[in-house]
Amino acid sequence: MTAEMKKTLAFVVVALVLTGAAYVRIPDRTGGGAAFNDQGQKFFPEFSDPFTCTDLEVSEYDGTTAKTREFKVMFKDGKWTIPSHFNYPADAKDRLAKTAGSVMDLTKETIRSDRVEDHETLGVLDPLDLKAPLKGRGKRIVLRDKSEKVLADFIIGEEVRERPGMRYVRVPGQKRTYGVNVKAELSTRFADWIETNLLKVDATRLRSITFDSSKADPSARKIVPGEVITINKKDASAPWSLEGAIPSGQEINSEKISSLTTALADLKIVGVRTKPKGLSRELQMVASNDVKPATQVELQSLFGKGFYPLADGKLYSNQGAMIARTDEGAVYTLRFGEALFASDEELTAGSETESKEKPPEAKQSEATPTAENRFLMVTVAFDPSLVPEPPKPAEVLTIPEDPFWKAPDDPKRIAEEKAVHEKVETEKAARRKQLEAAEAKVKTISDRFADWYYVTPGESFRSIALDRLALLRPKTPDGAAGGPPTGFPGLPGGGVPGGMPRFQPR
Repeated sequence: MTAEMKKTLAFVVVALVLTGAAYVRIPDRTGGGAAFNDQGQKFFPEFSDPFTCTDLEVSEYDGTTAKTREFKVMFKDGKWTIPSHFNYPADAKDRLAKTAGSVMDLTKETIRSDRVEDHETLGVLDPLDLKAPLKGRGKRIVLRDKSEKVLADFIIGEEVRERPGMRYVRVPGQKRTYGVNVKAELSTRFADWIETNLLKVDATRLRSITFDSSKADPSARKIVPGEVITINKKDASAPWSLEGAIPSGQEINSEKISSLTTALADLKIVGVRTKPKGLSRELQMVASNDVKPATQVELQSLFGKGFYPLADGKLYSNQGAMIARTDEGAVYTLRFGEALFASDEELTAGSETESKEKPPEAKQSEATPTAENRFLMVTVAFDPSLVPEPPKPAEVLTIPEDPFWKAPDDPKRIAEEKAVHEKVETEKAARRKQLEAAEAKVKTISDRFADWYYVTPGESFRSIALDRLALLRPKTPDGAAGGPPTGFPGLPGGGVPGGMPRFQPR
């Protein structure tokens, strides 16, 4: 063998050795070994029924607040609730089932990395790991069943650059990171899990709205009487009218009222606070809007939100009230209380001390994180006179009321009288059933509001807290609107007295 051949053979041997070493070190992603090739498999093969999921927990690191937000939705006492928000009812059944179904089908589409060092870059660090770097933390999702058994647990990271819609996903405790098309709806925002439309009133069913600007003055410990204005509407097609005389040269501002009813029907909430149990039980009364707190805790709860009860049970707030009536017999009383300047969970669920002082930066815009919000209390009562009776036939056969009158011996006449009696009784029964159904519906609505103070955006408050000037506009010869109407911005929230004042009307 020549020297040249020996040299060539040596190169071949070295190449084979290096190839073998590379073969050992590089993970097998094409089926060479079960330990390395799980591409295409499901993440959680034992999770096969989305309706077994009764608990969803989402954890996410928020760089703006330097805190990890943990949001949970769970099935408790026969209903979906949000534990972090006083077990407020969650509109979550369909959403959670859809999310669980997406997670159940989660597949390891591509293997992206087996290196722990890549976790930060790919954004799949565990947000619940206090020792992990702040940068690169992902969103961790845990699904459980009613026995607290974990059905799924994974971390979603950054989006895969070359594959839009695909994200990096890792199972906690494992090194490997995958590329996955995640379709689950996973949010830590309170508003994404509740019905944000508070009243759910159909604007076409509104028949009367009263604006009462009477307010509690905590500093003077007095109730300051204000103007009471009522607008009415006979039916869905009728125009709105103002009770009392309209000043000369003025007319109803139909556009402003239309905006008002739309805002009322779409009244948003951004946060909730729970009422003391005793106060909640008392407010679960359809027949009355009166409030008579029995304990110091109940009084302080009301005062802290800007609501002040009198000795006779009448309740006032420091920003007046609105009473809206519908043709379904529902009478909604909305009382606007203290101002609140907060953001994130401090806004949605509160903190030990609510912020009542408006920070300088909040003056810039309503869109700032500390924009003005208002506490709102809603009570509902039933008024059967608001429920319209069914239309009567044009011609109805009546029976004389004279007790001495006797019908002629005419079979046809007797049959007609019997038919009239039966029709009258049927109509009475239908009316009773109609009112019972309406009252039951109002009772359900009333019970839903009884446990809660709500927080509504300041913009919503200003949209519906109007005065007489806003409801009227100058007449013009051609009937067009005059100058633009001005809204009622409301007064600054009053302080809460340190003592326990007994408010008396002036």
